[in-house]
Amino acid sequence: MTLDAERVSTVTFDSYSTLVDVEAAEAALADRVPDPEPVSRLWRSRSLAYTFVANAVDAYQPFFEMNRDALTYALAAHGVDLPAAERDEILAVYHELEVFDDVREGVRRLRDAGYDCYVLSNGDPEMLASMVDHADIADLLADTISADEVETFKPAAELYRHGAARTG
Repeated sequence: MTLDAERVSTVTFDSYSTLVDVEAAEAALADRVPDPEPVSRLWRSRSLAYTFVANAVDAYQPFFEMNRDALTYALAAHGVDLPAAERDEILAVYHELEVFDDVREGVRRLRDAGYDCYVLSNGDPEMLASMVDHADIADLLADTISADEVETFKPAAELYRHGAARTG
């Protein structure tokens, strides 16, 4: 099957690690953890693992809460005990992740070429709103689509079907 460009009217992006750099979360750990890299890696992998388990056992909770649980796990696994207020400060980085350098220009070019651009993400609506604002791409997007809308995470087909329905 070849691409029929005449039939394509939308482009949908993932958010984390596609538009914004989740590796920046390591910097939020740097002042609080002796060796932030393995904590950050475990935090991210555990967060994703929790989404897979939640899908499998129908135990959805917003992605920010999954991230909170994963951070708590990663810190404990590395013997780091931080008060809840400090963990919340670390988690807040997900509202201000750095956008990759080529994102704004790339999305602008697609929009100017006539495509409606969307973000489909595991992130909850608040996370997506702050990510879009911080990335300064709100004016380029038609909308964002959150896993919260169907209470299931990627890679579940239900979320992608929902995204396809929302984008037409």
